[in-house]
Amino acid sequence: MKVILVAGNGLSLSMLSDFPESEIDLLNLFRCGADVPWPADGMPGFLSYEHCPNLWALGARPNSTKEESYQVIEKIITAVNACCMADPATLDDGIYIRAYKELVAYLRYLFVYYDNILLDKGYFKKAVQSSAISLIKHVEESAKVDSIDIVTFNYDAMLERCLNELEVEFSIPKIGENHASKLALHKPHGSITFCGHTSVDSSAFEINYSAQFTEGGLDDICVRYDALSENYPMVGMLPPAGESERYKHRWIREVWDSAIEATASLDYNDLVILYGLSYWHVDRKEVDYLLANISRQAKVVSVNPYPNEQFDAVCCSLFRSYHSYSHPRSLSKVFK
Repeated sequence: MKVILVAGNGLSLSMLSDFPESEIDLLNLFRCGADVPWPADGMPGFLSYEHCPNLWALGARPNSTKEESYQVIEKIITAVNACCMADPATLDDGIYIRAYKELVAYLRYLFVYYDNILLDKGYFKKAVQSSAISLIKHVEESAKVDSIDIVTFNYDAMLERCLNELEVEFSIPKIGENHASKLALHKPHGSITFCGHTSVDSSAFEINYSAQFTEGGLDDICVRYDALSENYPMVGMLPPAGESERYKHRWIREVWDSAIEATASLDYNDLVILYGLSYWHVDRKEVDYLLANISRQAKVVSVNPYPNEQFDAVCCSLFRSYHSYSHPRSLSKVFK
């Protein structure tokens, strides 16, 4: 049996719900912005008028509600999604494009900040017992399973750090290959662990407003789990709600193609686990594309305590065998 697990933000949220950390907020991405250090001097206040004037002008604030934060992000990403279809030479350097570049840099250091908090607290030694990680470990160890591919749009390294803690080998196709592993991890929106090969002096850090939407091939990126707070000119991340095929980053295209190849390889009795997908309207096109490439003969299971009704309707229409569970323990018998 082949297994594909497509994970949204719900995977990391599930880990945090089992072992809560009050300093981590994965739903309101601006709430902790005043605490994130500015890399040039290490002082808190990355999300501020001084450092992110365009984000600030559009309403990004540490005291924004979750809904207000997503409205700001949605406007920025919707605007840039459209701009990516145009000739860059014809575009003015307007507030939304500049805010997008601030957002990319901010999100990287936000999730690095979270990562450092969790490392300092020894969080991952506990989190390996979370329901989500227990499920993945159970699948990986099952004699019934020949391979497991995980496609996740999350930037954080929570999953990878737990796998390392459990000494479960995994491969990151195209970037961190390990052909001996049973588990492959695809991150088509990038990760805080996708870094340039060399860093530069952090005191020289600044928002790169001159960056185009065309930067970087796989040769420019490596996977690393240390020194993530350093200043890497190459940032291997695509902001949330971005449709990757619109962006001309070469590394995104290759990672995405690898994920599609994995989903397209499924057949009768293979299993798809859809874990914590919100099916937000701005980024659902990519989820639809993944689902459309999965065999109609595959068994499909959604794990989500708060399922999206539209998502259920899509899955019922695409697949002959579809089930929706509120908790991953419902899957345990499948792999015995």
